[in-house]
Amino acid sequence: MRGRLWKLSLLGGLALSASACSWSRFDDVVEDSPVVLLTKPNSMKAGFGVTLATATNGGQTELLVGGTTNLSGAALYDVGNEQAPGTTSVDSGYCSSGSCFLSSLMAGFANASAPDQVRPLCFAVGSGTVLQQGLVVRCKDAHEYTLDMPPAAQDFLASSIAKNQPHDHPMATDRSDDPLLLASLPEKRLAWFYPPKSREPSELVLPDDAQADDSSFGRSLAVLAVDGGRVLALGVPGKSSVFLFKTEAGSQSRYIGCLGENSGLGRALAAGKVDADDNDDLVVSDDHNVHVIDGAALFELPETTSGACSFSSLPKAALISSFGCGSTSNLSGCELSEFGAAVAVGDLDGDGDGEVIVGAPKMTVRGQENAGALLVYDADQASETAFVDAKFISSAESGDELGRSIVTPHLDKRDIIAAGAPGRGKTALFYCSALLPHGAAGSRCP
Repeated sequence: MRGRLWKLSLLGGLALSASACSWSRFDDVVEDSPVVLLTKPNSMKAGFGVTLATATNGGQTELLVGGTTNLSGAALYDVGNEQAPGTTSVDSGYCSSGSCFLSSLMAGFANASAPDQVRPLCFAVGSGTVLQQGLVVRCKDAHEYTLDMPPAAQDFLASSIAKNQPHDHPMATDRSDDPLLLASLPEKRLAWFYPPKSREPSELVLPDDAQADDSSFGRSLAVLAVDGGRVLALGVPGKSSVFLFKTEAGSQSRYIGCLGENSGLGRALAAGKVDADDNDDLVVSDDHNVHVIDGAALFELPETTSGACSFSSLPKAALISSFGCGSTSNLSGCELSEFGAAVAVGDLDGDGDGEVIVGAPKMTVRGQENAGALLVYDADQASETAFVDAKFISSAESGDELGRSIVTPHLDKRDIIAAGAPGRGKTALFYCSALLPHGAAGSRCP
């Protein structure tokens, strides 16, 4: 598999015709524009768009926009519908008090098992105190509660709060109706999960020889919902590693291996249905490229006690695709673009399989350095991977850094893109896709 990975035709330096994204030059100018900028609440002072999360329940979709880790709170937006997106926050009280510290990765629940009842549209946002200490969850109805953590993490949090020295707790969920929550504490090299419908933590245990002693431990996370259970991915990009676990039911998990060898592997992770089956797939970036790995194949990996990290242990055909940065007449600077700083999966055309959206926050946009862009790939097969679209803000400014964070809120029968440009405190919704037939997405798209 290692040989195959490097023999794949990487798409770095691809040129996409200007017509594929020419409509985006009219955003912020025309009525029903294809790109909508959200209004930042006055209460959010630092880094609007550093972190994003989304949740959908029935026909209602919410987007949570967070600021700088440990220094800011987060604000909730009703995505609404295509004709009337909510651009003003409906609740800016997420992790906004001095008793809550925002995480670098937030996580959304279609349904969450609060202590009193199941509540829809909730978000795990950080760590702190709501009656008791733990991971803080706040729901759309403004109900808040905490989740207990493993004892070592609870003790560390108590000490952090007493000293007013907060620490990050990245988190991730899948997009099922009853998701699993994965969390980490990088400073203590700890990771754990909460099974669906459970508030009890279950710690992940790495092999004794795992090379995971690095400050980047757990800075990237992903949860794959697959037939039979979940695959949990934990990145340690400082060690160029992604550790993999699976859980079939309840609180038991099994370690199934480690991806590695490529410099910076694991700097960003995402999960979603990239190919046509019903299983989530894993999207992982390294220092130069993005790779898509079949989630069902990962779930079939046997339990192992080896901490060695490589691609060679992957089953045959598990690697769906691998690709690099692309450019257009409006976008340049792939070499310094930080391609892969964030990744996401979304079904942008509603055809049942997803596209891979890659952030390149240092991309030059129409001469504006570090304005940032989003590059979209149809990557369901290695032989047919295509760079199909590019998104940017027409009013892009140097230093925006669009693409530092990406999620794909669900809208009707398809997904749209939400992306943060925290360099200048912006967050944008992108409604259109070059893959959509003419007129299929309403008045916002040509």
